[in-house]
Order: sequence, then structure tokens, then C-alpha cells
Amino acid sequence: MGNNNKKWFLILFIFSFSFWQFPLNAQNESDTPLIEILKKIEGDFDVKFSFNQSDIESIQLKQPDYTTGLEAILIYLNKQTLLSFNRIDDRYVAISLIITEPYSICGIVIDAETLQPLIGATIQILNSNLSTITNQAGEFTLQLTQRNAILEIRHLGFENLTVSSELFKTSSPCKNIFLSPSISILQEVVLSNLFTKGIRKTSDGAVKINVSNFAGLPGLTEPDILQMIQVLPGIISVDESISNISVRGGTNDENLILWDDIKMYQNGHFFGLISAFNPFLNKEVSIFKNGTPARYGESVSGVVAMESGENHVAKNEFGVQLNMINAGAFAKLKVNEKLSLQLSGRRTYTDVYESPAYKQMFNKVFQDTEITNVQNVSGSTTLNTEEEFTFYDFSLKAIYTPSENDHFSVNFLTIDNNLNFTETVSSASSQNSETSRLDQNNFAGGISWQRNWSDKLSAKVLFYGSQYTLEASNLDVFSTQALFQSNKILETGTKLDFTYKIKPFYSLSGGYQFSETGISNMQEVNIPLFRNYIKEVVRSHAFYTNNAFQIDATQTFIQAGLRLNYLPKFDEILIEPRLNIHQKLGGGFALEGSLEYKSQTVTQRIDFQSDFLGVEKRRWVLSNNNDVPIVKSRQYTLGILYQKSGWLLQLEGYSKEVNGITSANQGFQNQLQFTRITGSYFSRGFEAIINRKTKRFSSWLSYTYATTDYEFEALTPSKFPHNNDIRHQATLATSYSINQIKIAAAWNWRTGRPYTLTSGQTVEENGMASIVFDEPNQARNNDYSRIDLSAEYEFSLGKNTRAKINVAVLNVTNKRNVLNTYYVLTQSSGSETEINKVEQVSLGITPNVSLQVFF
Repeated sequence: MGNNNKKWFLILFIFSFSFWQFPLNAQNESDTPLIEILKKIEGDFDVKFSFNQSDIESIQLKQPDYTTGLEAILIYLNKQTLLSFNRIDDRYVAISLIITEPYSICGIVIDAETLQPLIGATIQILNSNLSTITNQAGEFTLQLTQRNAILEIRHLGFENLTVSSELFKTSSPCKNIFLSPSISILQEVVLSNLFTKGIRKTSDGAVKINVSNFAGLPGLTEPDILQMIQVLPGIISVDESISNISVRGGTNDENLILWDDIKMYQNGHFFGLISAFNPFLNKEVSIFKNGTPARYGESVSGVVAMESGENHVAKNEFGVQLNMINAGAFAKLKVNEKLSLQLSGRRTYTDVYESPAYKQMFNKVFQDTEITNVQNVSGSTTLNTEEEFTFYDFSLKAIYTPSENDHFSVNFLTIDNNLNFTETVSSASSQNSETSRLDQNNFAGGISWQRNWSDKLSAKVLFYGSQYTLEASNLDVFSTQALFQSNKILETGTKLDFTYKIKPFYSLSGGYQFSETGISNMQEVNIPLFRNYIKEVVRSHAFYTNNAFQIDATQTFIQAGLRLNYLPKFDEILIEPRLNIHQKLGGGFALEGSLEYKSQTVTQRIDFQSDFLGVEKRRWVLSNNNDVPIVKSRQYTLGILYQKSGWLLQLEGYSKEVNGITSANQGFQNQLQFTRITGSYFSRGFEAIINRKTKRFSSWLSYTYATTDYEFEALTPSKFPHNNDIRHQATLATSYSINQIKIAAAWNWRTGRPYTLTSGQTVEENGMASIVFDEPNQARNNDYSRIDLSAEYEFSLGKNTRAKINVAVLNVTNKRNVLNTYYVLTQSSGSETEINKVEQVSLGITPNVSLQVFF
């Protein structure tokens, strides 16, 4: 009995053990290695996990419910393991081991282009509330509790960067992190360092010049923006004036000049010889000759968009500049972590000292004007003249970022040219003195707010105003007659823009623009009493959209846009399509094509060549859609690019048609000078660039062949060469740099400008004599040729101070180039009417020296 009890007890014990052991074994058999769970998740949800094998190889757990969705599964895995599952984007998930001992990392965030530290950059640990911002030195530190944490680094105006905390393990003392400016993949750089450092071409058709990183061009002591753009084929000034820049045959008033997105109506100092925009605070310039993005309106030729720095100042910076024409200074001030200021100013000192460079420029600007064409006196009477000319510019910009997603800026710019011309007539018994004046200025200001609503959506609103004034008083010293003239513009407007990045390869932008432009023209004479005042106003509503996308499979970039302009005054809607295509072919080759339709309602005209003392004789006027029509253009371009092994070849052909021009805005000095008719012009051309770059040398040859012809149906003949018809234009240049020394030289050549011959006879009508001319623009001036040189030496003056000395010589050979030829009637000593030939010539040899100090 006892043995049987023992036997049954043993059997019951074994059975009981097996009973309890069974569920335990069943549980262990249901656990699954984490690596297998991750593989199934990757297959089911099309995601990829990033992890260290050693962190997960020993982990097993019960499989999740795969029907609950990816986010619920990741939460479950976070709770069941000592791992952190961080979503990097829609596809990638990083896995890191949660540790109990925190560790510290530090880094320095740097602008990849300027190599300056970035203040206020945000560093965020993904899937956590842990974040920080960089200090004034661009530095940050973080305490982390997990390995392989994912950091996202953001700064307004720069591309976001995602890095792992593992990157900081070997950093001593801190890791440098470089952020690239927010040039999206859809603005891929096609040509880098075109001609020289700091010039590049992007796939949207723009040529961009980084002013702060510019290596210099022949003949320039400083980066004069509107002189720099003339290195590009198809852009030329036929009279050496930056106030008369022609883009593919057009006149200067057909160009849109923007400063921080505000339209400027004056762009030159010294009445066109010096750019009015201080280079020290302009960061980048974008130039479009065709395929212009749809957000740009009010031009039928080129677009020059200047942008000053939008980023916070990392540290206080100062600079002074002195050359043989003007002196200037700039300052970049960090007020606090959210507010910074940028200031700059220049002024000529020619009222104190007249340098050789100033005298050459003065003779060029004022030749054949009332400043130099003084009347002859006889007998005991003497005539003395004295002129005083000054110019200045001043700009201020305030940048405020209350948060990482909000950016405010307030800026203004004022430009001024002032000329006083005094004539004094003296005789034995009396003395009479009169001072004529000419003032030209442009004031521009704007307030903008940019907001990043998400990683994909951003918007910007700008309120701006631009005011231009040209006033002249011409007082006759030999009589009491006085002539007063003025031309004034006031433009105010609003621009609202948005950008939505749908995919890395596809973005959509659009917006609305409103502008109100009022222009007045006044002319008043005291003897005989006469006053004429005209003021017109045009309001414009514009809506635009722009699609940019890239097809990786075929390496195709397409930017297509549409702009709708509504003019209530004329009850007219203007539809303007824009297109730019860039197709890579392989082997360094690419094809490009573009088209654009554009329009403008603001142009310039010349009533009399003697207006405004004959110095700045053009006045701005508004279209009335009648005798001053809306100017419209259409243009097509096709080209091929090759860039490989230091060689660059660009070939481009274009066809351009502009309708609605008037004879008054062409500046005729022949039989059409007082004719008022409308017409059109056609320009067709071919542009070529060959560039060879090595480590120290860059040499290039650019060539343009173009024909530009007028068509005025009311005339016979109706077609004849345009005033800007330069058939051939070429530049051969080279630059060399070694250590702190840079040397550059260039030879510029082009065919002469057309002009109209006279038969040598005059006719009299209504008591007025006039010249009998041949057919318009059938003769040409001699070829233009000029050699320019420049050199730069950069050196250190201390730990935080550096300096530059630049020397430049324009027209080294002192060649006398005739820029323009025309004929006028004069009275001979015998009071007979004679035809006099006038030739306006180029700058003679013009040396200049510039000293710049930065600290």
C-alpha cells in the first residue's frame, strides 16, 4: 500500500510538472527574434530600418499585431524593448539603444558658401522634445540618453540636414557641420565658376553672381554689379554707361532692375558710369536673358535681381573703402540673438579733390551737353564756369527672427546725384551769375515677412515703395529766362508668394502681385510764361504660377510658368507663358531651350536732346494704350552646353520680337528725332562661350553675332538697323591667381554703332531750318576696341583685420573710340547756318586704385 502510494505520488508529481511546464514552453516557442519582425515590417509597410546589429541580435519578443498599422507597431516595439525607433522620413526608421548614462555632443553650424558660423540654427532630436539653438559662434551642445540618435539641423534660408549622433564620437572639441543655402534640387548648378570664381549658371536659366565670393574681372577695382553683368554675351552698353545697358538689342528701360525685390528706376551714379548699388551688402545677383520665372513682370528684355544678405550676423563686422572717386563704409551688427542690422554708405569726395579718374569720367559724361557747350562771348565780356558734382548712396536693413519659422526684414535704400553748374558773366561795369541744378535720386523701402508653415510649405509677403525724382533748373546767364523740368515716379505695391515642395523633384510656386505706379512730368518756362504738367496712374494685378520638376530617369529639368496681368485702366488681361528646359545628354553635354512672353507699361522717352541740361535727358512715362502702347515681347532660345575636364563650351541661338515701342523712346538724333510713331524691333543672334580653367588660370573667349532691326510701317523704308544693332561683339580675357595676388586682363572688341548720314543740305519749313538726312542708320562708326587690366593683393593687418589693394586701368592704350555720331545745325561767324558733325567718344585711359579694410 505504501509503495503504491509512493508510485502514484511520483506519477502525480511528474504530471503536475508537465502540466505547468507545458504553457511555459509554449510561451518560449512563440517568441520571435526582433530581426525577423523587422524584416516582415519592411516588407509589409515598404520601410527600411537602420540599426547596429549588436543592439538587436539577442532580442526576442512576441510578434505585434500587424493590422494595427506602422505607427502603432513602432510604439509597441518601443515599450517592449530598450530601443528607440525614430522616423527619419516616410521610408526610413532609425533604431538606437536607450542608455541610462547621458553623454554630451557639441557642434558648430557653418554656412557652406561663406564659411561663416550660423546663429540661431535649430538642432532637434527626432521623435523627442529635446532641441537647442546655436549661439553667436554657431555652437551648440546637447545631452543625449540614446545611441545613434537622429539630429535634424535647420536654419531659415538653408537646406535641412539630418545626421546621426554617432558622427560626433570622434569630434574634438566640436564637429563642424556645413549647411548649404536653400538652392533646391530643382535649381541645380549647371555651370560653376563661369569665367571666374563666384559666377555660376543654374538649370532654371539664371546666371548668378555671388558678390561676396567674387574673384574680380579686368578693369574693376570693386565688384560693380552692373559692370560685372556685361561680361555675359548678349549684354552690352553701347555708350559705356551702366544706365544704358542693352540685353539682346533692347533699350535700358526694357530691363527690370530689382533691389531686394523692389523695382529701381535709377541704377547709376555719375549719370551712368558707376553702379548705384553698394557691393558690400549685396550677396547675390540673378540675371535672366530669357525663360524668366513667371513671378517677374514689367520688362520685355532682361531681369537683374539683386539680393542682400537675409541671414543673421554671426559677429560684428566693419569695413571701409576708398578709391579715386568715392569713399564708403559698411557695418554688420549683431544686436541680440534675434535682431541684426546691416548698414552701408558711399559718397564722392570730388567736391574736395578731383582725381585723374574723376576728370576722365567728367569729360565723358558731360561732353556735348550744356555743361561743356558754353556760349562764346566777345569784347570785354568774360564768361567763367564752375561745376560741382557729388553723389551718395545709403542703405539700411534690419533682420528679425522671433522664431525658427518666422523671418522679418525692413530695408531701405537711397541714391542721389547732384550737379550744380554756375556761369558768371563779367564786364567792366557789371557781373551776373546764375546757377543751374540737376538732382536725381531714387528712394526704395520695404517690409517683408517670411513664414515656414511646414517642411514643405513656405510663404512670403512684401510691402514696398519706390520713389524716383529727376529735377532740373536751367537758368540763362545772358537773360532772365529760366526753364524748370521734373520727372517723378511713385510706385507702391504688395507681393505675396508661396512655395510648396510636393516632392524633392517637384515644387509648385505661385502668388499675387499688386502695384500702383504714378508718373508725373512737368515743364515750366518763365519767358514766355508756359507750364505743362501731366500725371498718369496705372494699377496692375498679377497672378502667377510656376511648376518646376525634374525627371531623374531622363535627367530632364522643366520649369513651366504662367503669368496673368490684369490692367483695370485698359480693361485688358495679358497672358504670359514662360518655359525653361534643361536636358542632360551625358558625356558633359546638355541641351537647353526656353521661351517667354512678357509685357510692360512703363517706358522712357526723350522729348528734346537738351532736356535736363542734356545730361540725363530721358524721362519715364506710362502707357496710355494709344500713342504710348503697352510694350509686348516674345523670345525663343535653343542652346547646347559642354563642360568637362576644365573646358566649357556654350552655344546659344535666340529670336526676339518686341512690339509697341515708340520712336520717342529710342533716342533718335536724325530725321526721326521729333517724329512720334509706334513700331517694333526684331533681334536674332548667336552667342558662344569658350572657357578653359586650371588651378590658377581662367581664360575665356565670348562672341556674339546679332542683327537687330526696327520696323515702323508708317516710314519708308519701314525696316532699318536698330540704334543698338551691334553685329559682332567679342571679349578675350584671362585671369591668374597665386596666393594673395590676382591679375586679370581683357580685350573687348565690337563693331561700331549705326548712325545716319546727311546729304549735306538743309531745308527751311515755317521759318525753321532742318537737315536733309539719308536713309536711317545706314552708316557705322569705326570698330570699338579697348584693353583693360586689373590686379589685386590681399593681406592681413592683424588677427581680425584684413585688407585689399586693387589697381585697375581702363583703356590702357588710350584708344579714341567713337561711340555715337550725329549732326546738328550751328551758326557760323557770318550768321550762316552750317551742318556740324558731332562725335561722342569713349573714356580715355582711366586708372583707379582702391583700398578696402575689413575688421
